[in-house]
Amino acid sequence: MRALLTLVCVGSLGLGLLATACGGATTGNLAGGDSGADGPGSGGGGGSGSTGGSGASGGSSSSGSSSSTGSDDAGTSTVTSAPCDPPADPTKAALCVTLAPEAITFTSDPRFDGKGYLVAQLFDLALPDYPDGGEMPALAAQTFGEPDAGTVDLSQPLPVIRFDGLPTTVYPRVVFFDDPAATSIAAGTWLAGYDVGAGLGGSPPLVAQTLAAGSGTSITMKLSALRELVVTMQRTATPAGNGEGPATFVVTTSQVPVTNSPLFGVGQSACSNVSGNDQAQVSGFVIGAGPYYVAGVVDDFGLADGGVSLPPGALTSLAYSGGAFQIPSADQLTYAPTAYRVSQTITLDYTIPGAPATDGVSCP
Repeated sequence: MRALLTLVCVGSLGLGLLATACGGATTGNLAGGDSGADGPGSGGGGGSGSTGGSGASGGSSSSGSSSSTGSDDAGTSTVTSAPCDPPADPTKAALCVTLAPEAITFTSDPRFDGKGYLVAQLFDLALPDYPDGGEMPALAAQTFGEPDAGTVDLSQPLPVIRFDGLPTTVYPRVVFFDDPAATSIAAGTWLAGYDVGAGLGGSPPLVAQTLAAGSGTSITMKLSALRELVVTMQRTATPAGNGEGPATFVVTTSQVPVTNSPLFGVGQSACSNVSGNDQAQVSGFVIGAGPYYVAGVVDDFGLADGGVSLPPGALTSLAYSGGAFQIPSADQLTYAPTAYRVSQTITLDYTIPGAPATDGVSCP
């Protein structure tokens, strides 16, 4: 099983902060080939592995109440009093996981209808992913549903996921793919177990769960959606080049971005055209209920070396005043707490000085 890898690779940049997306708004492949085998207890498709313990979680529904405000939902887990059978080996521990999907309004689009497949894993360290796309062997793993089948329905009660024969400290991770054909992290992916209170930048660690030898522990994990975010970029600034090039947006809680500003969303397009009266749409994702701020860049001369920065000639929605950049108040991102698909329009009204004399970047 491939690693989730880094959700968003963050780079600190001159005059402010944007981000470098790892191959865009998607990352590693959970259903692809392995650079490390799964650990003992790995299950196959269709809900393999034991599912003991109590009850099941209530799934989110199209008419669910609002989710909690904040951005660290994917790391939220709570020990509960629900019964969890003791381990078969009294020197080991057992864990029963109930999932609590955040309340989201599902759509008729198969990518956002709440029907997909789910992978649950346990690790013995907080950062199990390798930079090359592999991951450390899992202590245990179970898969529910099948890719292309859409057999796990978040609007229905979900099974309790039970793991046995565990050490007393584990790091659980659960990923749900709403799009049954998806194999990488993107809009429509749901996450549980990550500590994303400081944003998605870098490699968000998994949260440790302490267990007791000879006992079963029940926890409830918040399952949080990567909501689709489509940002429309329009332009008032005069391009230094032809107004065509790679485009990226980032989502942050900081109106005045700095090197360590937390990022809660990202989107990227290989080439966007904002010449003349053209507008460009860039797709990506955002996690949490916000509110946030959105900043965007079109790298008119393609000088960012595959990532995102503020190179000479770039068009940006950031406002420059008094020697610093800030995100205009008009680019604050707000949406209904249950929204699954979100849109925002921003205006590129500043051109980074120092553009080259020749622009060799054009969209197909």
